[in-house]
Amino acid sequence: MNHQHKVDLVEAEKCRVSGRKAEAIDLYDLAIAGAKENEYIQEEALANELAAKFFLDWGKEKVAAGYMQEAYYCYSRWGTKAKIEDLEKRYPTLLVPIIERQKTGLKYTPALATLTRGTISKTTTGTGELLDLATLMKASRTLSEDIELEKAIANLMQVIKENAGAETVALMLFQEQELMLVAKVTNERIPTINPRPVETSDAVPLKPINQVKNNRVPLVLENASEDAALAVDAYIQQHQPRSVLCLPLIDRGQPIGILYLENNQVAGAFTGDRLEVLNLLCSQAAISLENARLYRESQNYAQRLEHTQMQLVQSEKMATVGQLTAGIAHEINNPVSFISGNLKHAHSYTQDLISLLEIYQEYCPKPTPEIAEKIEEIELDYLLEDLPQMIESMKAGTQRITQISQSMRTFSRSDTVAKVPFNIHEGLESTLLILKHRLKANEKRPEIKVAKQYGELPEIPCYPGQLNQVFMNLLANAIDALEEENAALTFSQSKARQNRITIVTEWRADSQQAIVRIGDNGKGIPEEIQTKIFENLFTTKPVGKGTGIGLALSRNIIEQKHGGTLTCLSAVGKGTEFAIALPDCFSGTSN
Repeated sequence: MNHQHKVDLVEAEKCRVSGRKAEAIDLYDLAIAGAKENEYIQEEALANELAAKFFLDWGKEKVAAGYMQEAYYCYSRWGTKAKIEDLEKRYPTLLVPIIERQKTGLKYTPALATLTRGTISKTTTGTGELLDLATLMKASRTLSEDIELEKAIANLMQVIKENAGAETVALMLFQEQELMLVAKVTNERIPTINPRPVETSDAVPLKPINQVKNNRVPLVLENASEDAALAVDAYIQQHQPRSVLCLPLIDRGQPIGILYLENNQVAGAFTGDRLEVLNLLCSQAAISLENARLYRESQNYAQRLEHTQMQLVQSEKMATVGQLTAGIAHEINNPVSFISGNLKHAHSYTQDLISLLEIYQEYCPKPTPEIAEKIEEIELDYLLEDLPQMIESMKAGTQRITQISQSMRTFSRSDTVAKVPFNIHEGLESTLLILKHRLKANEKRPEIKVAKQYGELPEIPCYPGQLNQVFMNLLANAIDALEEENAALTFSQSKARQNRITIVTEWRADSQQAIVRIGDNGKGIPEEIQTKIFENLFTTKPVGKGTGIGLALSRNIIEQKHGGTLTCLSAVGKGTEFAIALPDCFSGTSN
């Protein structure tokens, strides 16, 4: 940072002396860039001056002029009056644009050394009170300070208001080929930014604006209220402005907007000298505004890309979970169906054998000693009583496994292109069933009880698979919160506090919404974290415990896919509740 640009400049001079021009050019530019980046203004000036001399000796006068003018500006910012006067004497042809500008009033002043702010009277029409070079540079820096569009616009309005001698300043920018009024400031009020089409606005005169829009040439009106050609303009009739100036904002040959200035104190407030200064500022403003617009587009693109990534992650996650659960359900279903079918026959066969034994006992009440011994050994009476109950128990078990399989298939439903009616309670129950193993007691804590208060809900149009994923995320997070709370407690302390998850559903007829509340009595979420929990990749869990996408995906599913809302209410020491509101009819973005 301290020395590389100096090394590059020395190497550039060595290449110049040895005739290696191509290498010299690259090294001069490297030296200039390095000095500029690390704010060595005097060495940036020297590097530009030496590069200019190099191109001048080579016969490239136009290229030399650009470098020499940049050297002049750098020396000016550094405050070396004697040096810039020396350059004016030695290289007048290279500095023609600067010297000519000085002749019209834009002269060097002592303010160059301190970069103090110059002023222009709002009412003067003379040429004596013009911006000095330092003020112009300071204004130019202000215009390029911010890359965010709103701040760039505010900076432009501030700079023009301070330096142009205008009471009213309005900025119009092209948005998709339409000229939009994006900011207007009058007197000392803060600029208002509320974009609206110029054609439907009464905030600026349309006739002069359209003229500048069409011919891209600045328009100066010494007394607009007395201009017969503007007599029909509604704004001119109402406000009777005097001095008016319209300037096109052009970046790389393309119009990006129009700047409108107005002074009602005097006629002819916008002189040629002032127009030249404003043209310079507008050139910088056009670049800054276009850069800010491109930055906003890049930010919007980044947001869209992040949204797309979330959707891809969501789709991949749902596909993986769906394939896994659907596969397990299929593998379970086949043997369970086989067992269930055989149990029906086993039950029938058992009843037949019991009936046969009862007939034997009726006709042979006195069995032989061997038979009597066997009856006692196998406890025939108990066997005849218990065997049917055992078979009924096995049938109940297969029915339970079948229910689990069905719940897994419900949870892993593949979503269609359009929403389908869905029983939310079935989705909740299937999710609870899959998480049941995590709710059971273990060696570290007692059982987590689930308190359900289900209201009467209609079937809601939705994407069932995605909605089940939201239930899974919220319930799993609730279990995590309770386990984290229990980690610092003994088993008896955990039992005394009663781990609990509550699920409440209700139907709001007034807003035609189904409400689902999933809460826990864990330790709660601090207020400073609550504002971040829905951010993508944000997590408070240790590495390997969480990815930070669950809640972000859940909000995306509820709000973007279903047109609903997902909110969080939490208090430290009391617990957390997530509330889902789903509309009965689709009102969100179709995907």
